[in-house]
Amino acid sequence: MTTSRIAGWLLLGMVLLSVLHGLNPYTPRLFAGIAAWGAGLLLVSRLKGLQRTQTLIMFLIGLTGLLYGLFTAQQAQIEKAIATNQALLAMLTAVSFLRLVTLPAADKAEKTPIGTGALWRTLLGVHLFGAVINLSAVMILGDRQSAKQPLTPLQATVLSRGFALASHWSPFFAAMGIALTNAPGSRLITLSSVGLPVTLLALLVTGWTLTRKPEAKQFIGYPMHFDALWIPGLLASAVLLLHQLQQDIPILTLIALLSLGLTLSLLLIRYRTAGIGKFIGHIETNLPGMSGELCLFLAAGVLAAGISTVIATSGIDITLAQFGALEATYLLFAMVAISVVGVHPVISIATAGGIFAPLVSDPNLLGITFLMTWALGVSTSPFSGMHLGMQGRFNIDSRNFIRWNGGFTLFMLVVDTLVLHLYAALG
Repeated sequence: MTTSRIAGWLLLGMVLLSVLHGLNPYTPRLFAGIAAWGAGLLLVSRLKGLQRTQTLIMFLIGLTGLLYGLFTAQQAQIEKAIATNQALLAMLTAVSFLRLVTLPAADKAEKTPIGTGALWRTLLGVHLFGAVINLSAVMILGDRQSAKQPLTPLQATVLSRGFALASHWSPFFAAMGIALTNAPGSRLITLSSVGLPVTLLALLVTGWTLTRKPEAKQFIGYPMHFDALWIPGLLASAVLLLHQLQQDIPILTLIALLSLGLTLSLLLIRYRTAGIGKFIGHIETNLPGMSGELCLFLAAGVLAAGISTVIATSGIDITLAQFGALEATYLLFAMVAISVVGVHPVISIATAGGIFAPLVSDPNLLGITFLMTWALGVSTSPFSGMHLGMQGRFNIDSRNFIRWNGGFTLFMLVVDTLVLHLYAALG
């Protein structure tokens, strides 16, 4: 068996061990973390360019912090470094199986929609499907739209904004897992309840402004079939219902368990024994393709643990008088700004979480700030995974996204500032 296939099975093992820990806390989360690191070590050679650089920098800074704590105070948060992001990685891995049963498929012979209506449907489609199957939705829609001619700036903008905005609320997004992990005590219901109205406004503004462009009348869209959304709808409803009935089970555990169980059940119903082959094929072929996210989040765990270790052992006093809307706004602006110049949001969020999480009185405010950072940072930065992926797949210069989405980002920063202040006032 190749190292790639072994890594795939290790990732499945990580999911099962993480779910077991979530259901039974007496099972050490370290086991899931070790499985994740095993897969990461087998796949690290796949990292290229900026992704490799960012991962290495996070790992080295975090390792330095751990060694500092070990040599100065004989204490270092080793277990946290290994396992802090295991639940997030388990959720992302399990959610990736959903693409086997929830792809926004379209018949090649089906007529391609054109015009402003097609723009609206494509915007909503990439948002809703992307909220569940993540970046796959952008690539599937983009492949169809660019089949006969290169992807236009308008099409690229629709895909970029529509997808990134799901960061505000989707429980199946990496952003939500990162926010819940780095703002301990924050709640999915609260974060999504604040994020959904922000997302709705942003989608309406995006659709309204982009359909006013002259080229919108010739916009080539994607023939969306929204009836396929019943599966993610069912999954989301089941997650929220079970979370209310079993609040002692972590939300990321529920998402991982239900995603894996629903996918396997539907595959068996649709394809019978052949469904098992599709399931195994995903493990051995597609899961190793997650090498980028896997290594990035493993390194982010080391970074967060290293920062926490330094703060705990150095005696540095960074006590805040308060962490309110104004402080959250400053943090948001700073993190979005450094995202634009190439710092992945997971780096800034892991750093901010390590510093501020122990000090805040309302972790939901910190979590909301993290989600806003991810949404705007990913849609604006030319170095985000989404934009680099689109550059490689559709031959689009990712630097153009600063110009295409820059004005929208400034508008959303104003909206986000108002939302943070409104949330703090009502809370």
